[in-house]
Amino acid sequence: MKPSIHPLALRVRLFRPDGNPLRRRSDRVESVLVLAAVLLVLACVWPAVLAGRAAYEDAASEQHAGPGLRTQVMATLTENAPPSRVSYTQVPAVPLQATARWTTPQGATATGLVPVPALATAGTQVPVWVDASGMPVQPPADDVELVSRGVATALFVVFLAGVVALAAFAACRRLLDRRRYHEWEADWLRADERWRRPHRP
Repeated sequence: MKPSIHPLALRVRLFRPDGNPLRRRSDRVESVLVLAAVLLVLACVWPAVLAGRAAYEDAASEQHAGPGLRTQVMATLTENAPPSRVSYTQVPAVPLQATARWTTPQGATATGLVPVPALATAGTQVPVWVDASGMPVQPPADDVELVSRGVATALFVVFLAGVVALAAFAACRRLLDRRRYHEWEADWLRADERWRRPHRP
């Protein structure tokens, strides 16, 4: 039994340039379009890497912690944590918050709502991230999240290049198909005229 040809190998064989006399001019143009689409996607790999790196660096710069930026302080709860309606094995849908008091980087005393663990009581100390003015802010993202942002940006650029290349190829192939169908119809008309023409002895 003759082994079947892999679909990918069949596509490569279909579009690869060769000296096949049965290939029409439109077929050769389509092969060139396929090569151009592949080269366009490959050419966008390096810009995608640069875009991903830029996204990573921008996200990392926003997450800097240190004096004058985002710092972590210890806040003391002035009230008990609100009761949670979930069991110990579940995580509340909304983070619990309670009023706490902490000292800002400038040495002033601030009071406000901060995230607290369940069953925390008044007097418990909890870590809180604050900005330069001493107001609570979100904690900085970890390295995994920053890398994920960079990778997602790079993949999006490659995906966008692939979509543009595929759309351009589909539009050009549609025009080529119209021309092929027109040529095919004209060839059948000429063949029909030859078949209908009486043969001379």
